Amino acid sequence: MKDTMSARLKRLREESGIGQAELAAATGIDRSLISKMENKGNVTDWYKMCALADFFGVTLDYLRHGQTVSFSEGFNEIIKDPDERSLILMWRAMNDAERQALRAVAERLADKIDSTNAI
Repeated sequence: MKDTMSARLKRLREESGIGQAELAAATGIDRSLISKMENKGNVTDWYKMCALADFFGVTLDYLRHGQTVSFSEGFNEIIKDPDERSLILMWRAMNDAERQALRAVAERLADKIDSTNAI
């Protein structure tokens, strides 16, 4: 069997010992979409892919390309600074409105830094 995203997703689910209905209940993704993702590789929503990656503890790169760094290992290896790690985890927990508000604050702060450096 070719190691495709579909195959990796199905293998992760089967190795976890859960059915598609259980995965759907745990992630909020419709069972029929999980079936399409496993059988045809159909991805219509990257937020759903993120939910699957988070559920299985793997990265999107693993789901898409088969890279073997797990989320828990890779996250700490790539991002050493605990404040940066904390910000990323907070970002992932935010809804769209909260993300927009934070982005606006960050842009204002960046503008202040740019204007200070321009002198």
